[in-house]
Amino acid sequence: MKTVFLPVVLALLFTCSATVLAQQGGNVLQGRVITPSGTQPTNPVRVKLTFNGRAINETFTDLSGRFSFPGIAGGRYQLTADGDGVNFETTTVYADVTAFGGPQTFTQDIQLRPVAHKSTQQAGVVNAFTQAVPEAAQQALADGVKLADEGKIPEAVEKMRSALRLFPDYFEAHLQLGNTFLKVGQFNDAIAELDLARQINPNDERAYQSFGLLLMKQKNFAVAVAVFAEAARLNPANPANHVMRATALVQQAATSKDDRSYLLTRAEAAMAQAASASDNKAKPDSMTLALFYELKDQPERAAAELESYVQKNPQLKNSAALQGEIKRLREKAQSKKTP
Repeated sequence: MKTVFLPVVLALLFTCSATVLAQQGGNVLQGRVITPSGTQPTNPVRVKLTFNGRAINETFTDLSGRFSFPGIAGGRYQLTADGDGVNFETTTVYADVTAFGGPQTFTQDIQLRPVAHKSTQQAGVVNAFTQAVPEAAQQALADGVKLADEGKIPEAVEKMRSALRLFPDYFEAHLQLGNTFLKVGQFNDAIAELDLARQINPNDERAYQSFGLLLMKQKNFAVAVAVFAEAARLNPANPANHVMRATALVQQAATSKDDRSYLLTRAEAAMAQAASASDNKAKPDSMTLALFYELKDQPERAAAELESYVQKNPQLKNSAALQGEIKRLREKAQSKKTP
C-alpha cells in the first residue's frame, strides 16, 4: 500500500503535545501541573484548553509537569487537568491573557485537588520504595529542578549532581538528572542516569517511561514498545503507559511492512487498555490516530483525525500541506466507495 501521508505525519509525531510545533505570532499560555504538596505528578497529565465553552487544544505535561499553548489570542481561557480518579480529581482553573503591545507569555499553574479520603503521598507510584534522603540533598535537587524549569540547564545539572554527591543512591535525583539530559538531547548522559535510577528502584514506572521516550526520539520503536510494556506491567492502572505503548506500536508499524497488520492489532489493543483505564478519556493524539487509520486503509477516519488536529492548531506553519493531505485522504475514501 502506497502511503503518501506517512512522511508528513512522521515528521510531527515525536512529541507529547501538538503545540510544540513552530508557530508565528500570538501569545503563549504556559504553566505546570502540581500536586497539593507542590511537586510534579509522577505521570503525564492531560491538560485541555477551552475558550468560551469551545475546546481549543489539549496536550500532555512533559517530564517536569509543564505544559504550553502557544499562538493564542487575548481572552479568558479555561485550563483543565485530568485527574486519575484515584489520588487526584479533575481540576479546572482560569487564565486571563490580556496582551498589549505585542505577543507575551502568561503563566498559570494548576494545583490538582486530592480525591476525598485519598492519601496524596506516593501518587501514581505502585511500589513502596522510600529513601532516607538528607535534607541538604533534597534541597539541592529541588533547586536543580527549579533551574531546569527556568531553562538554566548547566546550573540545574550542577545542583542535581551536588545532591548526588551528598547522597549517591538518590533515586529521584538520578531520575530528574536523566530527564534533564533527555530534554536537551544529551542521550548518552540521560541513559546513564536513568539506568542508575532503574538499578536503585526497578519498580518505578517513571524510569521506564523516560527510557521509552528517549528510544522514541532515537526512532528505536521496537525497543520502546518493550520498555513501555514494562511500565504498563508495573502500573497497569496508569492510562499514559498504554497510550505511550500504542503510539510506539503505530510508529513501528509505519516503518515495517512485513508485520504491519500484527503491530496495528497490538496498537489497537493498547488503545483499548488506555480507554478502559481512563473511562474512555485517554487516547493517542490526533496525529498518531490519523497515521493509525491511514495504515489500516481507513482514509475517511484518518482525514477526520487530521482535520481535528488542524482545527485545534489553526496557526500551524504547515497547515496548507496538512489541508492537502486531508483532501487527498477524502478523495481516496470517495474512490473506495465508487464501484
